[in-house]
Amino acid sequence: MINRKIRILFIVICLLQLFHIFYFRSGFRYEVIKKPFNENSGVSYVVSSKIIEINNMLRKQKVKDFNFSDIIFNNNYIYKKSVEFNYPIRLNKNSNNIFFFKEENIPSNCKLLSTGRYFIFTKC
Repeated sequence: MINRKIRILFIVICLLQLFHIFYFRSGFRYEVIKKPFNENSGVSYVVSSKIIEINNMLRKQKVKDFNFSDIIFNNNYIYKKSVEFNYPIRLNKNSNNIFFFKEENIPSNCKLLSTGRYFIFTKC
């Protein structure tokens, strides 16, 4: 009888520990599995809002390629994640669809396509 109570107590403790690891220590978010087949399910947990903004601008303008200003090229995180996240829309150094940080000076020959919180999307 006591042996059975110890087993039940052990199982309860193990389940609580698994819940603790799953919920608090792994960084897992329940929202990700609520609707796993939605197009943008859990995107905000994977990449920053800057990358999401670039993606939204590219999809809104329906372009096939894009380019970055020199300052954005030097930002490794934005450069790498944008290339990965926006595929099949490709980065092309010869593209005239160029992203600038909002704080940057934009050349006068560029036409404004879209403005966001962090970036300005232009056609030069």
